[in-house]
Parts: sequence; C-alpha cells; structure tokens
Amino acid sequence: MPLPDITTLRLCSCLATSAFAAVFLVLWAGRRSETHWPCWAASAGGYAFILVGFAVTTDHVVTALLFASLGVTSTLLLAGVRQFEDGRGVPVRFWVLGLSPGLAYALPLLVLGLAPSEAAAWPCRMLGTAMIAVNTGTIGVILLLGQTSVPGRGQRIAAVALLGYLPSYAADLAFDAVGVGTMQLAALLPMLSDQLLLGLLHLGLLAMPGERAQARLRLLAEQDPLTGALNRAGLAARLPGSPTAGTAVVLVDLDHFKALNDGHGHAVGDAVLKALVAVVTVRLPSPHDLVVRLGGDEFAVVLRGTTLPEARAFADRVREATREVPGLPAWTASLGVALSRRDDRSIEETMARADRALYHAKQTGRDRAA
Repeated sequence: MPLPDITTLRLCSCLATSAFAAVFLVLWAGRRSETHWPCWAASAGGYAFILVGFAVTTDHVVTALLFASLGVTSTLLLAGVRQFEDGRGVPVRFWVLGLSPGLAYALPLLVLGLAPSEAAAWPCRMLGTAMIAVNTGTIGVILLLGQTSVPGRGQRIAAVALLGYLPSYAADLAFDAVGVGTMQLAALLPMLSDQLLLGLLHLGLLAMPGERAQARLRLLAEQDPLTGALNRAGLAARLPGSPTAGTAVVLVDLDHFKALNDGHGHAVGDAVLKALVAVVTVRLPSPHDLVVRLGGDEFAVVLRGTTLPEARAFADRVREATREVPGLPAWTASLGVALSRRDDRSIEETMARADRALYHAKQTGRDRAA
C-alpha cells in the first residue's frame, strides 16, 4: 500500500499553522498588552518553519536543532497559556524539557560515534521522537489539569489535541524498534495527525479569551456593583432547585438605614453597605457559602452544610461585629435565620421563613437575631 504524499501533507500542515500564526499576530496588533498572542504566534509560525527545515535537510546536526526547536514550540504554547492565566513566565525546567528532543537526537552522534551525515542513524531518531512524546505529553497534561485554576473548555480542547499526537509518536517508536522506520515515516505519522489536530489545538487556544470575556459578563450580570455581593440572578444561578439538607438562610437588614442615609449622606450609606458585606464575608464558615444583596439594605447569607444552632451562632457573630467597624457612624443590624426543610422546593421558601424571623427580630427591639 503506497504511503500518502508526504509533500502534500507537509504543505497542508505549513499552510494551516501559518494561517493560525497570522491570526494570532493580527489579534496581538490590536491588543498589545495581551502577551499570550505573540507566544502562540511564535509556536505556530515556528512549527511551519520546522516542517520546511525537515524537508530540505539531511544533516543530522541540523536535524538535531530542528528536534530541539520542535520541543520549544510546545513550551511556547505553554508560555502563552501561563501569560493568559496570570502573566507568569515559564520555569526554566520547561525550556530545558523543550530543548531535550534535540539533545536526545544528538546524543548517539557523540556516544556511538555516528557521523553527522550518516543516513541510517535510527538511534538518533528514536531518542528524539521519545523526548518529543514526553515533552508533548507533559505540556498536554499540564493544560488538561491546569496549574493555577480550573481549565476552561478551550484549554481542555487544546490539551486533548496535544495528547492526540502521542499515538503517532508511539507508532514511530514501534516501527523503529522493529527496524522498518525511516525519517520519512517518522515525519508522515505526525503530519497525518496534523490534519485533524492542528485546527483543534489552535481553535482551542482562540476560544480561551472568548470564554474569559463571557465569564466576566456573566459575573457582571450576577453581581451587585456596589458591594460585590451576588444579586438575585446570581443566587438563582447557583441554587436553581431545591436546597440541599443543611442549607440555612440568614437575612440581614440594617436598622434605620434611611435615617443613616438622611443624616450622613448616601456616600456614608454606601460605605456602610460595603462594610456589612465585608463583615459577613470574612466570617463565612465555608468558601461555598453565598452573600447576596436582595435590594436596598437587605442581604441574604446562604450557609451550606450547617445546623440551625450553628447558623444562629453565625448570625450573632455578624451582629456583634457590626459594632466594631471603625471610621463609620454607629449602626446595627437585625437578622432572621431559617434552616431548609425537606419539602422546600426552592431557596425562596427557606428565605420566606427567614424573613418572618427577621420581622420578629425587628418587632422585638432590633439589633438582634431571631
């Protein structure tokens, strides 16, 4: 069975990766502060030049340099992802890992005394391919699992594309091990993979900024702009159905907030609202608990995995802490506490009982929890 035309496959790979490199550069031209674009452009463009280099050289020293450059393209891809995440650089160990395929390819030239122009240097090819596989697999796993945050869909798509090259590298090594491998075959299998995986890889990278922008818009839609607490839409998005067992709602209402606004001005009133959210947030028992601004000076705190006595103790801690905020006029809060029931069909039903408890706290003197 004849092999596919390697020249045509190489041309397709070069054109595809060059097109993505151009897209990355155009995006960078309009957003110079976003340094992930030039990293991804260098990775894609470098791959195209490396493919051309493999096509025109038979010298093993040059081939070793091309293997090293091929590894570095994966490191550049990771560098772009890290720049995108939080502006960090890539540790030196990853650059060394990127260069390792070239070093592995050159090792037999020194250890076995192979001549740089010797054509049948299969040990060079096997070691270089093995390190390319290690490098690609390592970068793919890092992207798939994430290092500083949970990776989005775009990053996971890019990771899967990188890991998709591993079977072709494994096949290369198997062919070399049984003595049927050639440099042409070693190049052919990854380039067959290119026809599917190159587009998948770079489209995954392109999707990452769009995902981030969408997440920011969603956060703006679900967050109170003054205090940073969630709004009702944010609460509904996080608790769409029946509350789980052990879910408590603590309603918090500032006492005589209108008088405070009228007497000290709206700027002071806004500062008090923000201070209340800060007081509540630092005392949340769990990072999964929620602080929600329901409107005006009324807030809801949703505690998960708790009991009614624990929720009541939390409410008392918040009430006492409101008296300790420096730089603001004296203010107090009334609180109502309720625990979810098995027959609650939504968090609003639990909240309604907390509202009745809040009303009781106000009716019996304010500055208390009920």
